[in-house]
Amino acid sequence: MSRAYLCVSIDTECDKGPGWRSRRPLAFGGVHVGIMERLSPLFASYGAKPTYLLSPEVVRDEQSAEQLKSLNGSCELGAHLHGEYAEPGAWEPEVTRDFQRDYEGDVEHKKLTYLTDQFISAFQYQPVSFRAGRFGIGPRTIGSLEALGYSVESSVTPNVDWSNQGSPGLSFEGAPTQPYRPDQENPAKVGNSTLLEIPVTIRRRLLNALPGIGKRVEPRWLRPTWMSGDALVRLAEDEIADARRVSPGRPVILNAMLHNTEIVPDASPYANSEQEAKVILDRLRDLLAFAHREQIAVIGLGDVPEILGA
Repeated sequence: MSRAYLCVSIDTECDKGPGWRSRRPLAFGGVHVGIMERLSPLFASYGAKPTYLLSPEVVRDEQSAEQLKSLNGSCELGAHLHGEYAEPGAWEPEVTRDFQRDYEGDVEHKKLTYLTDQFISAFQYQPVSFRAGRFGIGPRTIGSLEALGYSVESSVTPNVDWSNQGSPGLSFEGAPTQPYRPDQENPAKVGNSTLLEIPVTIRRRLLNALPGIGKRVEPRWLRPTWMSGDALVRLAEDEIADARRVSPGRPVILNAMLHNTEIVPDASPYANSEQEAKVILDRLRDLLAFAHREQIAVIGLGDVPEILGA
């Protein structure tokens, strides 16, 4: 059978609270505690390589950048654009609501350029992996990322329609669940981009096929925030089985996601206590233990093109 691989892609941001409201002043417990004290040792214990996708405010924070640099190749660092924090027009919002696809003219490209330049200045190398804040890529995003030297994009959320979240028409329904070359103008479709799209692993439920009610039922995300350890394993097994059935000789790629802040109490809407943060971390541990048992290597997003021979 074809080999299976697991990516764990982690949106890395400043600390948030109820309703995703940013702490004032900006705080980075999700880096200092979440990554350095909790996530990094967990991944190291399984010989696993996570991908931390860094928002501009994290890249600019000197202590956070120094701590991330100290991880010394045990992880992959990539980029994550919440456009409010990037020039032109950078500011510190209470809640990050922007979808980068909705910026006018060349503003999206300029913000992506700013983030990339800030990353290179902080870490002295070019990032290769990217995810948009709020998964908000659009018809100009792929071309900009290609021009800026990225090789991997990971904003597509198959089977999810974000139109009712403030960006009409932002939908990834029908997108592949395995990596593909996206269409430049419609990243949810297969095209001929030089980038490789690595979608978040999200599968439909049976209820999603029902008219009306189906759109109100959340599909199954490979995300420890929302799924028990057992449910994460079943989802991974289902995706591996289906992918092997469709393309028996092609390596299978799983892509789990979470935020660095979710495993620290009071740093996200999902964990108001130490116990709630521990539950999410333990679910991630269950997924990593499954991967270890099944000899599924945990790799960075940027490693996928080589594995696929792309």
